[in-house]
Amino acid sequence: MIFLQIILGLFLLGFIFWICSHLYSTIFYVPYVNSSKQAIGDALKFSGLKKGDIFVDLGSGNGSVVILANKKFGAKAFGFEISPFPYLLSKIKIFLSGAKDIQIFRANFQWAGKYLKRADVVYLYLLNSVLEKNEKWIFDNVSAKTRIITLAFKFKNHKPKGTIKTTNLGRKTKIFLYGK
Repeated sequence: MIFLQIILGLFLLGFIFWICSHLYSTIFYVPYVNSSKQAIGDALKFSGLKKGDIFVDLGSGNGSVVILANKKFGAKAFGFEISPFPYLLSKIKIFLSGAKDIQIFRANFQWAGKYLKRADVVYLYLLNSVLEKNEKWIFDNVSAKTRIITLAFKFKNHKPKGTIKTTNLGRKTKIFLYGK
C-alpha cells in the first residue's frame, strides 16, 4: 500500500510540475506546442540542412527537432528552451536516442547570439507576435550564410525566399525559408 502511495505521490508531483511549467511558459514566453515528424522532416529538408552544418532551434521544446537534425541530417545541433518540463524531457529524449553533438540550454533564446552567428540553419516554431518582437534581433545576429526556417508563422518585415506546404498534426500549414 505504501508503495502505491509513493507511486501516486510521484505521479502527482510530476503532473503539478508539468502544469506549472506549462503555465510559466504560456504566461511569460510561448506555450509549448509539439510538431509532427512529417512537418519537422519537411522543414529540415527544405532548409538544405546537411552533415556538418550547425543547427540552432530557438524554442526547442521536447528536443524532437534537434534530435532529427542530428541523427538524420548529421548536423551539430543546439537548442534553447526556457520552460522546465520540455527542457527536462528533451534531455531525457536526447540521452535515450543516443544522439551525439547536441546541446540543449535552459535559457531564453536571447542567450543564443553567439550560436546564431555560426549557424547554417535556424529553426523557429513561434507565434507571429513572438517572431515580430524578435525579428530584428534574429536577423541582426545571423550571418549572411544562415538559412532561417519557420513553421506555420512568418516574419512581418522579411520576405521569404521560399515557401512549401506540409501537414502538421493533421492540419495543412506552410514552412517559410528566409535568408539575410
